[in-house]
Amino acid sequence: MAHENDGHRARLRERMMKEGLAAFQDHEVLELLLFQYQPRKDTNKLAHKLLDAFGCLAGVLDASPQQLMTVDGVSEVTACNLAMLKEVWRRYKSSEINRMSLDGLRSIVRYANGLVSESYNERVVAVYLDHATKYMYREVFDSVSNEHVPVEVKQIVSTAVRVGAAGVMLFHCHVKGACRPSESDISFTEQLNFALASINVVLLEHIIFNNDNDYYSFYVHGDIAAMQQNYKKLHG
Repeated sequence: MAHENDGHRARLRERMMKEGLAAFQDHEVLELLLFQYQPRKDTNKLAHKLLDAFGCLAGVLDASPQQLMTVDGVSEVTACNLAMLKEVWRRYKSSEINRMSLDGLRSIVRYANGLVSESYNERVVAVYLDHATKYMYREVFDSVSNEHVPVEVKQIVSTAVRVGAAGVMLFHCHVKGACRPSESDISFTEQLNFALASINVVLLEHIIFNNDNDYYSFYVHGDIAAMQQNYKKLHG
């Protein structure tokens, strides 16, 4: 049995080295991941148990260590390492994104989509820039549901002051429905624009994405320019 299991593992590794993971089924990907944590066990059976418990590969990787350990055969070490994979991926994407240049709408959209596309719930990201529109800092606000993100104007203004930002870009995703801004999106953007302008910080962009990779740019549609003109009329 041990010899047969060793041969199965060797064949899976060989396929991975030659072909990558594109042709692998979810349970085979999980088997590969489990090899290093389960050296003497039948990882095929454990992979199927995990998929039965969480529905799909994404469900397994989204699960917490505590949830993973409810599956018979999953040790604390295995649970910790599986749960860590998604966090490592996020760290990789974060490092990759920070190297990108924000020198035009195309690069800004790509950058923004990279920040919000991995979220299964609605997410808001505020990116703080210097006078040369170079990246300084960012904050991520995640919702616990698909309905509302707990972020306030004063939080973004406070951070802009703390990091000495000259500009702010706002990005967020609509998990369900169209990417066009809701009334609350418009109201929040207008309040944020006015509040930032009062401390001489410019709101440069607000982009909304949806799950179809469509997006709505407040800058392109002239909304932000109109808000800034309104601010000048009121405070000029």
